[in-house]
Amino acid sequence: MNLTLKQLRAFVAVADAGTFTAAAQQLHVTASALSLMIKELESVVGTKLFERTTRQVRLSPAGRDFRPSAHRLVEDLARTVEGIRDYQRSARGTLRIASSPMYSGTLVPRLVAEYRRRFPGVKVYVLDVVTDQVGVMVASREADVGIAPERSVPREVIQKQLFRDPLQLVCRPDHPLAAMKQVPWSEVLRHPFISLPMDYAANMRADLAYHSETLTLEPAMYVNFITTALALVQAGEGVTVQPSAAEPLAAAYGLAVKKLKDPVILRRICLLRPRERESSPSAEGFCSFVEARFSRSGSSRSKAPP
Repeated sequence: MNLTLKQLRAFVAVADAGTFTAAAQQLHVTASALSLMIKELESVVGTKLFERTTRQVRLSPAGRDFRPSAHRLVEDLARTVEGIRDYQRSARGTLRIASSPMYSGTLVPRLVAEYRRRFPGVKVYVLDVVTDQVGVMVASREADVGIAPERSVPREVIQKQLFRDPLQLVCRPDHPLAAMKQVPWSEVLRHPFISLPMDYAANMRADLAYHSETLTLEPAMYVNFITTALALVQAGEGVTVQPSAAEPLAAAYGLAVKKLKDPVILRRICLLRPRERESSPSAEGFCSFVEARFSRSGSSRSKAPP
């Protein structure tokens, strides 16, 4: 059968409008051209689809049966074409991702590599900043999207949880705690503690206080970047606690990573995007890619995905 898209659109337009004149205006063709397309379609299907009178056009019984399928075919094809156009738009452009040092050095590069395998024409910039600045950069348009632990963010920004990342102890392999399979927090707090910035320690302090009044965190040192914390642990200056995403970094420093208990603390890792501002096609494409990837993995999983 040699059905064409023009014939199907012509049929749908006439069926919906009820007159050739109105349908022709909608399709920006002449009434005679529209009439010819309908005749060609009726010739292809082998039956009359309309009953014509001098005043109106009505669907024939065959036309009434054909109408739902014709609507569906036209709409499905329109969605498919628009999907291809969206794909092409998202396959080009520039994407700026703001992320905290932890995830810009672990998870984000893996996501970028996977995304660029699909869309090699997109230029990607990773903006590694302290966690509290991720939301600020998305709100100010310095970044298109952000990936970071959950924090208070400007009202212009939406946070959506991707997964939950458990905190783990990082220590030297010869440290006394390294011999334990699971380390209670009460044991961790007996040793000099190296913390990331003060907001990091404040969140951890609040989590500990929620579970126990006796667990008090008083860091021996504060640093801005995880690499500094790991280097200090390697030098024997204490222990630190980091999300499971830090395991590859800890391994690079030759450090041991141990599970924590009493309590187990999970960090919510979120995708940040503008609330009202229209995003670029490349940003929309990246957000859809990330959300789909973590949806397949299970957004409530309690470990950073591979």
